[in-house]
Formats: sequence, structure tokens, C-alpha cells
Amino acid sequence: MHIKHFLFSALCIGVANILIEWFFIGFLFHKYQALTPQTWRKESYKSYSYSSLLSLLFGALFTLFYFKIGTRYVIYGNVLSACKFGLLCFGCFVLIREINSAIYVNFDRRFSVGSLLASLFTFLAAATIACLFY
Repeated sequence: MHIKHFLFSALCIGVANILIEWFFIGFLFHKYQALTPQTWRKESYKSYSYSSLLSLLFGALFTLFYFKIGTRYVIYGNVLSACKFGLLCFGCFVLIREINSAIYVNFDRRFSVGSLLASLFTFLAAATIACLFY
């Protein structure tokens, strides 16, 4: 993998993560977030900036993870194989943690579903993008 492929993959995954999180959490399920106002900090430009930087960091880390691990398990250029890898990553890294958080933190159940969907689509998109750039 060339450095430009790594950078483009990381950038595309980061931007996709920002858009997916906005769509699911900031648009579709935002009204359910408002049902538990005592759970959330105030939104600000600073919090959005940090969140965007973390999305870009996720893009870089997932690209590195895909390069080191995913390339051994994903069929080259096969989007369905990449989606299976993304689903596996979602199950390993997010599913249990999100459900556990929903048990102990005062989230509305519908917001928890939205958060899970956002994470699922983020990992599916990340694996597909990394596959296409490799």
C-alpha cells in the first residue's frame, strides 16, 4: 500500500464516519437523544471539532488495521467480502460495548438503536473503502 492510498483511505473513511454519524445520530435519532438531557454535555464548536478529529483518527487506524489484518481475510476487490469483514469488526469492537453502555447509562432505547446502526454502517463503509483503496 502506497502512502497516498493510506492517506486517501483514511480521509475517506473519516469523512464517511462523520456523515454517517451525523445522519443517524444527529438527524434520524436526535429527537430520542433529547429525551435524556441530563446525560449529555452542551454541544459546541469545540466538541464538534474534537469529534471530527476522532473520526479522522478512526479512518487512519482502521486503514492500518485493514492493511495489517483485513488483507489476509478479504478477497481482493470483493465488496461483499469487505462488508463481511466490516460486520465482523462491528461485532468484535462495538456491539457488546454499546449494549453494555445502554444497560448502565440512561440512554433512550431508540437512541441506542440509532447508535448501533451508525456504528454498523460506519464499519461497513470503512471496510468497503479500505478494500477499494488497497
